[in-house]
Amino acid sequence: MLHLVLAHTRAIIRLVIGLCVLAMLVVSWILPPLVRIFSSRAADKLLLHQLGVWARVTLAIMGVKVESEGPKPSAPYLLACNHLSYLDVIILWSQLDGFFLGKSELVKWPVMGPLIRAAGTVFINRTQRHGVVEAIKGITDKVDEGNGVMFFPEGASSSGGEIRQYKSNMFQVAAQSELPVHLAVLHYATNSKYNSAENDMAWWGEMSFVRHFYQMLTFDNKLARVKFLEQTVPHADRKQMAEQAQRLATEQFDPLHQFDDIERGTDVSFIA
Repeated sequence: MLHLVLAHTRAIIRLVIGLCVLAMLVVSWILPPLVRIFSSRAADKLLLHQLGVWARVTLAIMGVKVESEGPKPSAPYLLACNHLSYLDVIILWSQLDGFFLGKSELVKWPVMGPLIRAAGTVFINRTQRHGVVEAIKGITDKVDEGNGVMFFPEGASSSGGEIRQYKSNMFQVAAQSELPVHLAVLHYATNSKYNSAENDMAWWGEMSFVRHFYQMLTFDNKLARVKFLEQTVPHADRKQMAEQAQRLATEQFDPLHQFDDIERGTDVSFIA
């Protein structure tokens, strides 16, 4: 009983502080549009700096320790990473300055949707034929302006039992621009006796975002490891790049669990 009281008290305190920090970030976003009047690059640099500071502070509030290894890419760059949770974005922002490629469905999220758009995310509408073309243009513009762009080629988050197939259309920009693709591999772990990384940090299936996020705030001993691979995926056609990226990521991936209690194929997020 005492454990539950302490857990919920911890979650509420973290939630209140986190919302205050988020409010400060939103208020600070009045600056990049003003700077953009004079310099688009300076505005992007300021925005990404704000997001990086917010991400590091937010992770500290949430009790998530981040360990990083390997060489981080320098902008402009393209970076592909496996996808485990909405937490992935904050982890990567804490390590790199860069924009994200995200699904157009994210815009419809209450509260988070407008924030994701304001963060300069390039959206891809997979339901429209020209959606990929528009996304490619958006990414190309970001890269041409000297920025990094990060994306999750699996297309959906999962429980972390395996690296899922990397979708080749995500590599179309790299194939057209002749840029190599950098790779990162994420892993989550927890030492909590009541919580597991695959259920309480990874986000998949039909998990409720609000319930999952609150639950994650209730416990400590959360660890995120991000490994930046030395080897990049050289220019080729998009299918070859996707296959090689998936192979390299799989070689470095440390599964969060074995498929004993979780059924393979049902462990994918159907929401984002």
